[in-house]
Amino acid sequence: MKLAILGQAYLHDPTANVNGTLVQLHNLAHAFSNHGIEVHYVSLTKDKEKPTYELNNGIHFYWIQYSRGLLAWKNVMASYKKKLLVIAPDVVYVRGRNVMQYLAGNYARELDAKYVWNTNGDDSAEFWKNVKRLKASNKTWIKKIILLPLKVYEDYYINEGMKMVDLVINQSEWQKKETKKRLNKTGVVLPSYFLPVVNTLPKENVLLWMANLSRAKQPKRFIDIVAKLDMHNWKAILAGGTTDDKFEKEVKEYDLSHVVEFVGKVPFKESFVYYQKAKIFVNTSLPDADGLPNAYIQSWLSGTVTVSLHHDPNNWMDKHNIGYCAHGDFTKLVEKLKYLMQHPKELSVMGNNAIEFAEQKFSSHTIIDDYVNLLKS
Repeated sequence: MKLAILGQAYLHDPTANVNGTLVQLHNLAHAFSNHGIEVHYVSLTKDKEKPTYELNNGIHFYWIQYSRGLLAWKNVMASYKKKLLVIAPDVVYVRGRNVMQYLAGNYARELDAKYVWNTNGDDSAEFWKNVKRLKASNKTWIKKIILLPLKVYEDYYINEGMKMVDLVINQSEWQKKETKKRLNKTGVVLPSYFLPVVNTLPKENVLLWMANLSRAKQPKRFIDIVAKLDMHNWKAILAGGTTDDKFEKEVKEYDLSHVVEFVGKVPFKESFVYYQKAKIFVNTSLPDADGLPNAYIQSWLSGTVTVSLHHDPNNWMDKHNIGYCAHGDFTKLVEKLKYLMQHPKELSVMGNNAIEFAEQKFSSHTIIDDYVNLLKS
């Protein structure tokens, strides 16, 4: 079977901004390749030295040069389509919301292939999402009026792409429910997949916050939390980068008492060092900012307990005793952290539970078996 993955970037491209979607595309690409599937990965890059094609670790990469502009996404669609026609895949795979969904659906219908879409958030199947984001943004009304037609144009392609999907894969039962409600398509729930991890680093008294710096991830809330804790013999690390220099400066200036250590952007290959050393990972994202965060999986695989302001996917943290969710209650979150920091034995038990749960749930070969069976069915 020949599989084409349409990615907007690739995890180990130095010019890419790392996010959960790229992590999963990387993990699945290598797992599928190891499973005997011929994997072709089409991606944008800002690296001017990249060849148009290369074979790396058994995966066929096709690089398309990134271009700037309000309609850059439209300009590269033709380039992706040309690559698909050259590859001639049996299955086209897209993860997350983007115009690649339209390309995948259009190609699949024209050439009798299968189009597989993997949701990556609880609101992935929502129509006109970019328009709603624009309306809710802090931009001036003049900018909103100017940008509105462009967002409508982009959302049109995404909406049409969602309608054409042959197989939907969801991360959770809630995403499956939302997809059915919005698209009237019944998805298959498969957990995110992670390549196996070997834990080699000793734990330290570290509270870790790691994500792309953005308002939706609420890094300032982490600073607020740490400011209310007794950090004697403990250290708080805030890791993550952004292209928004203004916001990054705003976050750093917010930490007036210097309660956290800023380490900036962390390459994915190095991220497990932080997860393995930390005892607690703190998630402060807004309710609709995360589905099943890859940071949770990396934390659990590293034996790190996850404490979240809003997110407990599938109620796993409570059910398996691998973390805690405050369901929006800031005070309860702070009190739970105080308790865990004062009870190292309980923290250790939860960390061991996390490793056992994550290895069975996210690093099992049966996940890839299930994926492959679906792709071939």
